[in-house]
Amino acid sequence: MKYVLIHPWRAATVVLVGLVLGTGAFYAYQLSVTFGALAVEEFNPDEARDAIEATPPPVTGTTVYDFVIVDPDYDVNADPIDLINEQIESVPDPRDFSPNSFGQPISDDVFDSYLLLGTDASGFLADAIILALQPTDGGTPIMVSLPRDLYVWNLCKGALTRLNTGLGGCKGSASGPELMAIMVEDYTGIPVDHLAKINFGGFARLVDTMGGITVCVDYPTRDAKSQLDIPTPGCQRVDGATALAWVRSRDTEQLKGEDEWVQVAGSDFARQSRQQNVLFQLAGKAASFSSPATLAKRLAAVSSFVRLDSAWSFGQAVSTGWRYRGISKDSVNRFSIGIINFRTPLGEAVLLPAMPFKEQLESVYPLS
Repeated sequence: MKYVLIHPWRAATVVLVGLVLGTGAFYAYQLSVTFGALAVEEFNPDEARDAIEATPPPVTGTTVYDFVIVDPDYDVNADPIDLINEQIESVPDPRDFSPNSFGQPISDDVFDSYLLLGTDASGFLADAIILALQPTDGGTPIMVSLPRDLYVWNLCKGALTRLNTGLGGCKGSASGPELMAIMVEDYTGIPVDHLAKINFGGFARLVDTMGGITVCVDYPTRDAKSQLDIPTPGCQRVDGATALAWVRSRDTEQLKGEDEWVQVAGSDFARQSRQQNVLFQLAGKAASFSSPATLAKRLAAVSSFVRLDSAWSFGQAVSTGWRYRGISKDSVNRFSIGIINFRTPLGEAVLLPAMPFKEQLESVYPLS
């Protein structure tokens, strides 16, 4: 007490610093608890790859079928089973069928890579697949959406399959996230460092927690399958349910006459662009955190439906999130995957990569 009376300013300073440190420690604790509530996925793609390769899949008609047809001009009237049986004795090299499905290796030192997955209600199919790359030389971040129907090598099945099937994992060898990372690496040539998975069932809640997003349309827009319904044109603030329908819409229609609903051309690429733009909007809102308490509250809001890979540490997750908060689409290099529409003998619609991934990547980031 005597010290306080003699040195009031020093005492006040000590109390103030104590309050600041105490408050900071309290919020750091809150953030740590919130982070601890996030579910994690076991994630070691290298070990998973070794496990899969140690027990290669048997060569069967089903396995071969995924890439057995090497001629896009096959007889559509032929019996698919006959087509398979004709080639079952001599399995074609999938690299001859779709060489662009296989990536040229790129050194792990070039990028820090993040795979972002949006899953359907089952959690076993990826509805949104986004690869984010941060050049280690400090260059501009890169973002690319990978079509879920992209035909790439599935190490578990020993065949070319749709990319989004990888989330089902490889029994006894790899979790879904691990197999997805392996398939993305085999296609792009880039090892995946970290992964985050969000269940779209909770996406609407996240958007509502962040105060909604802005959607701009030139015409009334709808999609019965995704339950999208935007009755008026223009830019408008929408809630989480509408935002979810917006990013999931694959059969978007617009009212361009009094009663003429027209399918939006290239709606799948438009969908990928919408998904990225919504991420940028949410990142912008994250920049408005006014206090650690707000940050903790919003982290808590997503903890129930976001999963991170087990390699993330608390410090890494927080520093990465803080680094990219407020990032805008103008500060990121983006490009689209060129594709060729292809239909398998059994009528399965898939997308063949039209160009090597490395060649497309070099359009925004020269590698040599």
